[in-house]
Amino acid sequence: MFRLEEFQTAAEQTTMEATVRRACDAAVRDPLSQFLFIDRYTRWNGYAGALVAKLSGNLGESQDLFLDPNEADRAQAVRGMDVAGHVLDATVDEHLDKGHRVPHRTLAQAMRKAAADYAGLPLAERNALSAPPAWLQDVVARTRTFVCYGSVAHDAEALVRSIGTHIASESMADREYAIIDRVFRAERHHEGFYQYLRERDYRVELGGKLVHAYAWITIHATFESQGVEAEHLAEAMKALELAARYRPESRERILELAREGYRSFAEIQRDFFVHAERECTAMAEGRQQAA
Repeated sequence: MFRLEEFQTAAEQTTMEATVRRACDAAVRDPLSQFLFIDRYTRWNGYAGALVAKLSGNLGESQDLFLDPNEADRAQAVRGMDVAGHVLDATVDEHLDKGHRVPHRTLAQAMRKAAADYAGLPLAERNALSAPPAWLQDVVARTRTFVCYGSVAHDAEALVRSIGTHIASESMADREYAIIDRVFRAERHHEGFYQYLRERDYRVELGGKLVHAYAWITIHATFESQGVEAEHLAEAMKALELAARYRPESRERILELAREGYRSFAEIQRDFFVHAERECTAMAEGRQQAA
């Protein structure tokens, strides 16, 4: 079996976690900077469900690419859907969470709305602050997250790279959400944004129903336990294992391609949190100077 350690060293993980931590620390300096962070993070992650579904669909569509070498009947040898099924697992949760019975995107919107209310932002100011800056548009541009993740059908190398991207997304998200939860909740349990949520039973009105405004974080991971991201990562590794079994390339070549996809997403992830830290810091410092 492929191992996560083949994609990222312990030192690289430590560096990644430190980058996420700095962005979170910058976010909690001020209610407006926290809103900015949550707005940017929910926008970027809002594409996850669609892109994972796209990757799964492209894998399943590529019937000519993933074939069982032990099956002489070519039509019987098609295994693209077998690979796709282990990717689809993640997008099913994204589109309808098993516990809350709403898409993860809805839970993210509930958190964003609560953050805006906590910051006391009127609608006009919310809309103005939510206009995606150039750096965020670049992070989610078709030449970056969209192409890197969704891939294209009938291109074996691109599909394997995108499985590597999926592995990166799931493994890094597990740590991201844990760090966010530590900074937002564990270290500020009785103050700030989390205390604001506690006083309101964590709920906001959204689409005519009350939606939990912090569940988006905790269903993915907490500072003390793993969530659905760990399950999705295990499935992503199985998808790569099957891709290697049903492709003619060597395991070494499959791993090399998957690593390329992993590294591409790692760069995107780093850029997101570096820019988020800068933006949140500028907002907090600007507010301090104006006070």
